[in-house]
Amino acid sequence: MDGPADTIDMWEQLVRSLRSTLHEMDEILRAEFGRTLDEYDVLHQVDANGGPIRMGELSARLLVANSSCTRIVGRLAGDGYLSRFRGTADRREVFVDLTEAGRRLHRLMGAQHARDIVRLFGVRLTPAGRAGMIAALADLCPSGGT
Repeated sequence: MDGPADTIDMWEQLVRSLRSTLHEMDEILRAEFGRTLDEYDVLHQVDANGGPIRMGELSARLLVANSSCTRIVGRLAGDGYLSRFRGTADRREVFVDLTEAGRRLHRLMGAQHARDIVRLFGVRLTPAGRAGMIAALADLCPSGGT
């Protein structure tokens, strides 16, 4: 029977599955690198930008509060993985970029994270199941999440 109860059950299962998978991924990155999944996400978003990124844009990409983004960036910058600097046109703007150590850490963590995605998520579904999940998520977020 399709209806509100099925939709709520589906939502709850999706949230439980995502939380469980993200928690396990976070634990693996903590054990392997002493870094969190949130820290990896910051490194990944800065790398994906292809160069310096404004803090406000980084925070929006992460979907976290500015204060959380600032704390994570502060830890990574303090440990030498990110550099922070002011904008030249507007000194109020703060930009961040990967350092060479940050690029290395991102590559290493990214390889582990990709293995974890396949192991914890991808292999649990058949090829048809993955195709169905991709189609269903595309229906839920047709713009790709942006």
